Amino acid sequence: GSADVLTLECKAGIVAMTLSQDVWTLTAPTAGAPALHACAVPDAEIAAMLGLGAEDLLSSPMWVNTGSDQLLIPLRTPAAVQRAALDSKQLGNWPRSSLGRQTAYVFAPAAADGFASEATGQGGRTEVIARYFFAKQGGGIAEDPGTGSACANLGAWWMAGGRRNPASLRIVQGQQIQRPCTLYLDVTPDQRIRVGGRVVEIGRGVIEI
Repeated sequence: GSADVLTLECKAGIVAMTLSQDVWTLTAPTAGAPALHACAVPDAEIAAMLGLGAEDLLSSPMWVNTGSDQLLIPLRTPAAVQRAALDSKQLGNWPRSSLGRQTAYVFAPAAADGFASEATGQGGRTEVIARYFFAKQGGGIAEDPGTGSACANLGAWWMAGGRRNPASLRIVQGQQIQRPCTLYLDVTPDQRIRVGGRVVEIGRGVIEI
């Protein structure tokens, strides 16, 4: 069917949005190669603060920024993602983003042979299992059921690793907090990162200025 198109002016830049067949898709506001850099905290310490072992890490955690920098932590298996638990007592040692935020985006390939697999899941997409933890302003840790900004950063991580391009991924998040969410990630041949998903309207209104 026809697509609706709009743009959002955000602090990170101009975000293009399209609506097609009940799926809203945004294009991450990044031109050229997104910013990635290593985490200063050793891999084993990051794993331990999540209740995991160093052997659970697929590769070193990385700061990735396609509009909002977040710590991405690749894990080997969905079971490791399920076991991950950032203890609030560890927040004093957890690294902070450039904006002072403390987050952890843990993810793993659903396929047994990892991201190297050409096998695809539902809709012809490579399936990824993910969770997103963040420190609350009043203290403690919460878990987000669906995180579009982290999904966009996953696209940058995917490109930086020299993985196949173009790529289509299906990210499953929120299952462990009984709020399942599915996001769709596409990395295009011209290195555009697109994140989409279906939304549920919970309200509407008019602001008069």
